Amino acid sequence: MQKSIRVFIFSILLISSLATRAQVGDIKSASSSHSSGAGPRGGGEGSGQGGALMFDILFNVFFGEVIRAQQNMLERRHEVPGMVSFEAMVHAAVQPSGYYLVHPRARVNWGLFSSDFRFNYLIEEGIDEVVHIRTNDWQILQLNLVTTRNVVGRVGAGIMRESFSGNKTFGEWTGALQAHPHTTRLGGLFEYRGSEVRREVSAFGQYRVFERGAAHGFATGGAVYQKYYDRVTVWGIQGGLLFKFY
Repeated sequence: MQKSIRVFIFSILLISSLATRAQVGDIKSASSSHSSGAGPRGGGEGSGQGGALMFDILFNVFFGEVIRAQQNMLERRHEVPGMVSFEAMVHAAVQPSGYYLVHPRARVNWGLFSSDFRFNYLIEEGIDEVVHIRTNDWQILQLNLVTTRNVVGRVGAGIMRESFSGNKTFGEWTGALQAHPHTTRLGGLFEYRGSEVRREVSAFGQYRVFERGAAHGFATGGAVYQKYYDRVTVWGIQGGLLFKFY
């Protein structure tokens, strides 16, 4: 139990250190007036001591408790299908007023660790043309703190990069709960994403439509809600396909 508590505390510290503090047109306008980060800060003896302390935490906790936890989890990989796996998702959402969200996505799972990358497109039908914006969202490190045969709970941190308005980059963190029972065709995912410029809540159910060897395919359906710069709201009913390989 004490080992699990130490791993959890380190997970929170690591994620905190990685994270930073109409429709298309409004988001571009808000982005243009928004600063993506603060200026450099001064150092000194205090900052040097802080750096040494952080190194001690990384060495003693990460290279000790976390790696042991990873080894213990990998020893159970045959008991928990999908613990070591690759996932590919193609999801699209539509809102009746005339805009669409498309977010192709891929995730690698390896025991305690995951890494998740997606493109997030917002496409809007204008009077004369179709306009769009895109963000590249990379959850560099996610920690699967709860891993059972049927449920995975994870937290993570990474970056969100705008492909417009100077290609600004912001820190982003996530929390997710994924159900994937192996005794039924049904499952689902609930996920929260938070950054300085965008908050997102999404959820979908999944239904297994085929299973061939290591390949598993699911049809999905749900909803997504995003809010940019605390003033531009985007939402839609989403559906798509999810493929898992393990």
